[in-house]
Amino acid sequence: MTHSGDERILKRLSPGDTDPILVADFQAMSMSPRLSEMLSERIRGRAVFQIDPIGVLSEDRRYLPLPELAAACVAELLDAGADHGQVQVVGHCSASPLALRVAGLLSATRPVTAVLVNPTWPDDDHVMGKFSEFLGKFGPTTRTPPDLTADPELVVSRMERTLLDEVHALAASRGLSGSAGAFSDLVVWYRAWLAFVLAGRNDTQAGPAVGRAAVTVLSDSPSTLTVPGRNEDSYLVRELPAQPVGTVTPELAEIVATTIVPSLRTA
Repeated sequence: MTHSGDERILKRLSPGDTDPILVADFQAMSMSPRLSEMLSERIRGRAVFQIDPIGVLSEDRRYLPLPELAAACVAELLDAGADHGQVQVVGHCSASPLALRVAGLLSATRPVTAVLVNPTWPDDDHVMGKFSEFLGKFGPTTRTPPDLTADPELVVSRMERTLLDEVHALAASRGLSGSAGAFSDLVVWYRAWLAFVLAGRNDTQAGPAVGRAAVTVLSDSPSTLTVPGRNEDSYLVRELPAQPVGTVTPELAEIVATTIVPSLRTA
């Protein structure tokens, strides 16, 4: 995969060149630390990398399939020199399909474990729910939802255009038409997030693509948990205490850290 600019999908958070940990998560609309950042503080002596496709999708490419995003992660990991030992790939919520893709690619040449934290598998309702949520930030609307079966780049472009139209309408209604551009970065961020969940929705082979990687799932609702394309006996499940929706707590980070490095439980 190639893209313009210097935006990379992988960001190193801590030093090390063996047994790396890759964490696919998102920057929430807050100043709270991300799961990847919390893990880098708790796990010493291991390279922790943050997988963030939103930056790449904020560039000229409006849409990239999950296999291409996963291939970019693997290429950048090898370029970073962290090419020794076992790999742990963590996926949080709707980033879990990407984590499985990355784990599957890496498992062809080295031992890999995928750790999925409250995984979600984007579908039509998930994509449209996010789109409606973002539109709602600019006020009530009755916009016609896009056809998700159309060409993905066209779908993303249409959602972006709708968001921009709402921004301009909101600014004009308040006599601030000249300041609508101030929202452009926010709209691009929304567009990138929508493009990523659309890629997850479109990737029906994420589960089977896990290859030889071992899979561990941490879930606060294990009774309803499924990993698409995987038999129930093909992954381990550990129940989590109930978590506030959409938040990453220090307690959650501690559980994930001790799952990756069991020796931390007695440290």
